[in-house]
Amino acid sequence: GGFEAGMTVSAQVDRERRSGARRHHTATHLLHAALREQLGPHVKQAGSLVAPDRLRFDISHTKAISLEELRKIEDEVNERIRKNSSVDTRLMTPEVAIAAGAMALFREKYGEEVRVLSMGGEDGQKYSVELCGGTHALRTGDIGLFRIIGEGAVSAGVRRIAAVGGAAAEEHVRHQGQLLADAAAVLKVRPEDLPARLQALVDGQRKVEREL
Repeated sequence: GGFEAGMTVSAQVDRERRSGARRHHTATHLLHAALREQLGPHVKQAGSLVAPDRLRFDISHTKAISLEELRKIEDEVNERIRKNSSVDTRLMTPEVAIAAGAMALFREKYGEEVRVLSMGGEDGQKYSVELCGGTHALRTGDIGLFRIIGEGAVSAGVRRIAAVGGAAAEEHVRHQGQLLADAAAVLKVRPEDLPARLQALVDGQRKVEREL
């Protein structure tokens, strides 16, 4: 079938899908603020993908983000989530919003009135303030657990971060734990002894190769 002018239609929102999108979209705001805090104010959003089960966030940054930096960024986002602050929406002109400190996308065209999303702060201060028209959680705690699962280059001066939140993050943790348990079982050691056992195997292999 198809649509014609004058037709009456009925639409229904998929609640589960929308809930996942809300969590991951809200998480991008906290992630953006954490990236700027840890890496510097030069960081700007260069693209993003928000899905019910994951998010992808591109930023302007000239070098790889270290594992230590990623850990601090992830910890910062999770701390803001645990604060369970409200996600507030206000309508105002773009000029007033930007003057109040709201982040805006470069070259984005805005109308006479914009939505300003603020969240993650305490004592009256907001951690993240951005112009955004998307769907969001009511409180940061609705995001649940947040995990960064990947980081890499997209193009010169642009890095991409992949992450998951909520049930998707919990499933990621379970999957990683199962992989660790399976690997430990193959080598017949406890999971906490796996790194030392693997290092011993690698060292032994190198010794054999040198002898050969």
